[in-house]
Amino acid sequence: MNSYKRNFWFYSLGRLVSLIGSGVQQVAIPLFILDLTGSGTMMGTFVLVSMLPKIILGPFAGVLGDRFDRKKIMVYTDFVRGGLILFLALMAGFDSLTLISLLIVQALVSSFDMIFDPATNAMIADIVTDEDLTKANSIVQGINSFSYIVGPALGGILYGFFGIELVFIINGISFVASAVSEIFITYSQTTEKTKLSVKKVLEDMKEGFIFLKDVKGLLILLIFCMISNFLVSPVFAVVFPYFAREVVGFSGQQFGFLQTSWVAGILLGNVILGAFLAKKRPAKLFKNGLVNQAILFQLFFVAALPFATEFFGGATWIYFSVIGSILMVTGIFNAFVNTPLMTMFHKKTPTKYRSRVFSVISVLAQLVTPLGAVLYGIGLDLMAAHWLLLIANIGSLVIIIVFFAKGLDTFLMEPKPSEA
Repeated sequence: MNSYKRNFWFYSLGRLVSLIGSGVQQVAIPLFILDLTGSGTMMGTFVLVSMLPKIILGPFAGVLGDRFDRKKIMVYTDFVRGGLILFLALMAGFDSLTLISLLIVQALVSSFDMIFDPATNAMIADIVTDEDLTKANSIVQGINSFSYIVGPALGGILYGFFGIELVFIINGISFVASAVSEIFITYSQTTEKTKLSVKKVLEDMKEGFIFLKDVKGLLILLIFCMISNFLVSPVFAVVFPYFAREVVGFSGQQFGFLQTSWVAGILLGNVILGAFLAKKRPAKLFKNGLVNQAILFQLFFVAALPFATEFFGGATWIYFSVIGSILMVTGIFNAFVNTPLMTMFHKKTPTKYRSRVFSVISVLAQLVTPLGAVLYGIGLDLMAAHWLLLIANIGSLVIIIVFFAKGLDTFLMEPKPSEA
């Protein structure tokens, strides 16, 4: 096995183990909060606390990823996150876990998530050849999806039968195991080493923003992503858990499997991309995926209307299968959106800017998502969940039409810039 393949598979194994644990927690924590409070507002608050550190630290994290060893960032942040989550397990074991302590630790974990993400995303293009980049991104996205198939299913089962303590134990251990796997990656820093200072951080952040400004059409794409995330992301983070548990009455286990069906679709979509469509133009895959995903969102809205819930008899396995099937097909087309987009970002961005660019893109794309989560959470305490789904669906259709009319193709068709 050559060094490229060896490093890539150690990299992927680390993500696999870590994300399975995260998938377990992703389902269990919303269930725990709903069981503790029954409040949509508190669900929105949890999402806000999870996302704010990422937005605040994003540009700084990108500088770290471009100036320090990306492998060390991976390893150290996984060890720290594992320790924090095992601390939650200890609190749960002594019956001292409160909502406030959960929110504080979650904010810390999210901070290290933000340090981890841009560096490791930028690292992919350094450990695979350029011709294998689309396939590598498909594999990584597929591994991520597989993790979130196994994780949420386990999360619903483990929380339903054993409670939140075991969930934290599994997730904490998974982060530590991930860090151990990543130690075996052979990686040499390819970016400029420098001493960190406030002045240097500000200069590096400025360079990242200037690069983004110079890529034609990228500003339009970022605005599109911001509005899309504002409208759609809180649906899955806040509205869907509330709808599934409080409106329909699905069990924790059923909710876990519904989350799994969405990610199973993403996995299948990435398998299709990697096996059959890796040579297709990413821009064309992105546009087709975006349109079909929007159509599936409309179908999901119809299935969530009160008449549909009543027709299928509430929390029955038939209704579960209908919702799960729609989510799975939607996930397939979501892969056709995100994986080609990630490939285009990799190809358009020189390695010396890559962590900064990825962190800025991540921050700008998610900038208004916490606001959306809070507003959707408050909205759940004021109106029925299906009205919020209607707002999100109409809004997403409008912005797809408007932004393609305003020149989204400019970025999609732009040739790769020079490394110079």
